[in-house]
Amino acid sequence: MLHKTENLIRTDFASFVRKAFYYDHDGKKLGSEPYIDYLCFELDKVAKGETKRQVINLPPRHLKTFLAAIYLPAWVLAKDPSSRIMVITYSDQLAEHITYQIRRVLQSPWFKKVFKTRVAEDRSKMSDFATTQGGGVFATSVGGALAGRGADIIIFDDPLDLKDAGNVRQIELVNQRFNSLIMSRLNDPKTGRIVIIAHRLNDNDLSAHVRKQGDWRHIVLPLIATRKKSYDLGYDKWLRKRGELLRPGSYTAKKLTQLQMNTVNPDFELLYQQDRGGGARMTLRAENFGTIDTRTMPVLPVILSIDPGQRAGVNNSYGVIQAWSPFENKHILLEQWREQCNYPGLKRAYWLFVRKFRPSVALIEATANGPALISEAKRKAILQVVEIMPDSRSKAARLLAHVPLTRRGGVQLTEAAAWSADYVKEFVDFPLAPFDDQIDATTQYLDWVTANPVPPPLPQRAIASGVGSNGLPLTTNRSFVVGSIPGDVAIRRWR
Repeated sequence: MLHKTENLIRTDFASFVRKAFYYDHDGKKLGSEPYIDYLCFELDKVAKGETKRQVINLPPRHLKTFLAAIYLPAWVLAKDPSSRIMVITYSDQLAEHITYQIRRVLQSPWFKKVFKTRVAEDRSKMSDFATTQGGGVFATSVGGALAGRGADIIIFDDPLDLKDAGNVRQIELVNQRFNSLIMSRLNDPKTGRIVIIAHRLNDNDLSAHVRKQGDWRHIVLPLIATRKKSYDLGYDKWLRKRGELLRPGSYTAKKLTQLQMNTVNPDFELLYQQDRGGGARMTLRAENFGTIDTRTMPVLPVILSIDPGQRAGVNNSYGVIQAWSPFENKHILLEQWREQCNYPGLKRAYWLFVRKFRPSVALIEATANGPALISEAKRKAILQVVEIMPDSRSKAARLLAHVPLTRRGGVQLTEAAAWSADYVKEFVDFPLAPFDDQIDATTQYLDWVTANPVPPPLPQRAIASGVGSNGLPLTTNRSFVVGSIPGDVAIRRWR
């Protein structure tokens, strides 16, 4: 019996994990939930070299660090003590904890009895240790020094701290560092393996970033199953039913409801469901977006919606300015500007839109170049400037709120607009489109206009002076008309 147990630990990763967990937790057995065996089956493919690029997303408190960042390196070194493994996470403290736990497994009596791998005594630092056979583990934070370091396997556990869920600058820094530095650390790019295991924290986090590249195996395990699905365990099949928890019985109905209501920034849909539920319900088609001849429309107010970019360059997000008019339960996108540019380019485009449309309101998101534009626009105000704070909801949740409106033709585009094809494609491809800035600007406007169905009139200063806030004449090849609609609501648009 003892020989059979040792043979299972030696040959089966799931058995190895259960033995290590039992030892690490003073005799407490690991749960028997099928998702654990499923993750062990998938991670073992990485250990064997069958899977080269893997992303795993699952909710908090479901053993992701133990399985992928601690037990997987220990298992790889047990099978091949010459392997070099790099573990990267969001903090040095967590990196040190992970290497301590890996070393603890390798130095445990049960491990030494079954495997020949040994930790070298002359190199056993807190976050950097070697085996006597030339392998080892090096762990560091995402901002740590990697010069001179190479690895056969890179494991990225928690690229972001929870507090950075809305930190656009940190998210972009992690993604850029991953592309430019971390990927280059593989000793052999063809045989080297990379695992990213994390909760989803932001629509642009590293999991979403690499998923757009298309050559990663993406494993998503939401807390609550959104549909029935079968999973391969290697020795059997796990059929997960719709509505089933990853750990059945882990939450009462009351506690689950409270969790759904109280989880913000990121919201429940992103952090616990890994955005699985939202994306499944928001499919849009090109025919959902109609076109309208603006020459047949009455005079309307104009609202600008601005999603500011951060910097120029093909790998950076776009800055977007959209000019909208609400009309008979529909919303007309009159014109759009979209460019990957620095702040001066965004500012120039903003004033061009102000001069052209004389809008009543400008909605400006307070991220990236947004605060600078908000300051400028308010300082030279001839219209109402609304500072839009980052929304704690996921992009999927924000879009989902307006899917019914869009499906019934509530979003209309001007005829023959040069930008319309790219605009529609971004919605149709979401969430797999390479960018989602046009969606951001649109949902920003729709959120605001839902709460403010009657936009304020254009300030009289702009009407009387005919001079823009930058001191230039408000000239155009179209005349500006002031009119009214039933109810004496002032409306304005360019003809």
